[in-house]
Amino acid sequence: MRKAILILFVILLGSCSRIERTPKPDPFFDTQEMADIMTDVYLVEGSMTANRKSFAELGIIADDYIYQKHNIDSVSFSNNFNYYADRVDEFLLVLDIVDEKLAVIKDSVNTRQLNSKKPVTNITPANLTKIPDSLKSSIKSYPTESK
Repeated sequence: MRKAILILFVILLGSCSRIERTPKPDPFFDTQEMADIMTDVYLVEGSMTANRKSFAELGIIADDYIYQKHNIDSVSFSNNFNYYADRVDEFLLVLDIVDEKLAVIKDSVNTRQLNSKKPVTNITPANLTKIPDSLKSSIKSYPTESK
């Protein structure tokens, strides 16, 4: 019984050693180009998650948008994605670049949001400036104060 298990284990181990990796696709996207594409993929997917209804109303198809923006097709993207997925170290490098790009975008958006928020002044009687009596006579429709 032990011999059968050992033989089966050796056969199984030997069969796993001949796994072929995806060949280098044509056209090939270098790490920077793949990171640019993947950054857009994450941005579009995040936008769709946040507001899927707007994408549907505008007729935007996320995949088509990315393919047109980067002037690629679905087959070349899929082949390059599989190529990088077979090479974990290279894929992690691509994802590190994507993380850096997304962090820069996030900081930019946060900065813009902070800069666009102006303090709102509440109008209260203490904030109002009284109109001097000399100007009241020049304003025809100014109501007189009742005492």
